[in-house]
Amino acid sequence: MTVGSFQPRYISLRWRLVLPLFIATIIAVMAGAYALGQRLTQAAGAPQINLLVQTGDGLRNRSNELYEQMRLEAQRVAFTRGVADAVRTRAAAELHPILESSARLANLDSIIVTDEQAVEVTGVLRVEQQSNVAYTVSTDTDLHIQSVVRAVLDEHSVGAAGLLRTPSGLLLYTAVPLMDAKQLVGIVLVGRTLDNVLADLKTDSMADLALYGSDGGLLQTTTHPVDSTASQLTLSADVFNQTLAVPDQLTLRSIQLNNQAYQAAYSSFQFGSQPIGVIALFLPDSVPTIAQTGQQLGGLTLAAVAGAAVIALFIATYFYVIHPAGVVTSAAESLTAGNSFVRTGMQPTNEIAAAGHALDQYADYVQERQDALRASLRRQRRESEYLLSVLESMPDGVVVHDQNGQIVVMNEKARVLLGTQPEDKLGLRDFSTPSKSAVHPLAPGLYTLGDPRRLEFDGHMVSAQAAALFNISDERVGTLVVLRDITREVRRAQIHEAMLKRLSNEVQLSPQSAPQMGVLPSPMSEVAHDLGRHSAALQKIIFEMRELTMPDAPQMREAQHPLYLDTLVWVIANEWRQIATAANLSLEVLIEERGLFILGDERRLRWAIGNLVDNAIKYTLPGGKLTLEINGESDGRALMRVRDNGVGIVREEIPHLTTRFYRGTPRTTDGDILHVPGTGQGLYVAKQVIEAHGGLLQIKSKVGIGTAVYFALPVTASVSYKLPVLPHEFDLEGETVRLKRNNL
Repeated sequence: MTVGSFQPRYISLRWRLVLPLFIATIIAVMAGAYALGQRLTQAAGAPQINLLVQTGDGLRNRSNELYEQMRLEAQRVAFTRGVADAVRTRAAAELHPILESSARLANLDSIIVTDEQAVEVTGVLRVEQQSNVAYTVSTDTDLHIQSVVRAVLDEHSVGAAGLLRTPSGLLLYTAVPLMDAKQLVGIVLVGRTLDNVLADLKTDSMADLALYGSDGGLLQTTTHPVDSTASQLTLSADVFNQTLAVPDQLTLRSIQLNNQAYQAAYSSFQFGSQPIGVIALFLPDSVPTIAQTGQQLGGLTLAAVAGAAVIALFIATYFYVIHPAGVVTSAAESLTAGNSFVRTGMQPTNEIAAAGHALDQYADYVQERQDALRASLRRQRRESEYLLSVLESMPDGVVVHDQNGQIVVMNEKARVLLGTQPEDKLGLRDFSTPSKSAVHPLAPGLYTLGDPRRLEFDGHMVSAQAAALFNISDERVGTLVVLRDITREVRRAQIHEAMLKRLSNEVQLSPQSAPQMGVLPSPMSEVAHDLGRHSAALQKIIFEMRELTMPDAPQMREAQHPLYLDTLVWVIANEWRQIATAANLSLEVLIEERGLFILGDERRLRWAIGNLVDNAIKYTLPGGKLTLEINGESDGRALMRVRDNGVGIVREEIPHLTTRFYRGTPRTTDGDILHVPGTGQGLYVAKQVIEAHGGLLQIKSKVGIGTAVYFALPVTASVSYKLPVLPHEFDLEGETVRLKRNNL
């Protein structure tokens, strides 16, 4: 047999352990029996003190182990998936099953989860119901004043411990922070009753324990009920302070408990890094009895001890080693073979029994995880089927891509819209890469990628909007694309625009016709003026109809350019001068501060301000006067005004003037109603245009005196390039000049 194929030979524990122990026990018992007779004749006080010291050291080690176990259980709860989200949304119903399962699995008496303000989201507390163990649920308890909670909130401790009073009595809790993306969202506390804590600390020690609080009061003991022994176990302030002052040393005292002498050792009870109080060890003071009877019994026990030890060792070895080891081995083999319901049924009374008990707990944990996994898979299948049914019922097409751009989900509407077209020809693969445009959050984990795209194929127009999908770790996992058939809307808009354009061309009044009207006879001149005025009004109505679908502010900003405000005002004045003259009105331009520049859409600003001039012309009687003014700059805005001395507007109608389709009832000074053409939306659209440029509009009016429309437009900062101005040969006051784009 080669060295590489060597396998260790299986040897039973009875030969590996029992036989050497049997021989060693015979030798040790004989030597011990001889030494016992010698040592019991001496003072027996030192061994008892040493026993207390050793027990105290073991108690501290066990305390540290218990603290680490509870801290790890608290961290396990804090890192459980879904706990942080449930705390953030205060979903107590989702936390309850997680906390109860964790409490049962770790044999904890209580688990509490709070939010970042230390207000309890939910908590579970073990209660005994006959022979069953149940957990009660509590919520909304304010724990911010508790020291164990303050240690986490104020001192940013990764682990703290302290006592809390509950309906089940005092519990010892260990607290850890609950973090999500390096941000504190809450605190997790796991606790055990003092009975269980002291039982774990005592283990197999012969010494009884008593726990005193931070004020020196007796909290719990393993000897007798607290009420019956409280007066006998009272701890003086001197002993209490001395013990806390030297945490690493024992303070020894002799006490009387129920008419029996005891040796007591007091030490500081450190649980983690926090001092909880003082813990005491009690051993019966049996030194005098041992010293007196030891000499008499020493010789008689030499022979009896040897035989009894051999028999006891064999029996103990069989019942505590061989038989339990066989049970554990059999259960492990059955679990390995797939029989997940086999258990040893052992309680952790020794190392092998503890191994069997741990094996049972692990088997229970695996079984619970398997059951939870099966339930999760069934739930995921149901949710997946429900999601697919929702997607199929949606009127829009939905396509989901993974990180590689491959289609994961596509509903029937998307298949109909896409037809046989490959997705790369439609440009859908481009959505799988992050867009350079700004993303906008739609929902947690869902962000838009740019603006909707318009795609055309097979005679159809499709609007495609993409959104990036992120998981809870802010990692992008895919792309969602929503497709909508907009063929009918696009065609309807094209037909509407064509109709308006054709109507506008048909009613277009030639600008050269106005001067020629002056040579006509007076009646014909008035008819021509009315014809021109009504034609202009009709053109304005057509423009307003087109403005019903006015683009939003971001689209308008794309068409903005630097505008020289003086030139813009003169251009608007000259456009409306002939109409004002035809109505026997004077139009003046007043510029108090020159040289201001604004950033705007020239076409829409000319229409918006021109609409204000048009309204002034409409509601001013012949012989009147109107002015277009630049009043200067204030707070980064150019202040402007269109003022007339027309019929005015009653106070009740002023708040409604900028409402779409609202038309007031203007009257002359004689009380006659003034009829003017219009749709009632000119001021509404004008206000929308000015506000889209970041401006403001306000109307003031008095009946019979006139109306003033105040508006302000933001001025632009000085630009690094020289803006061209019109040559001096252009007379802005006498001629209408249309601004060219390269001059703006």
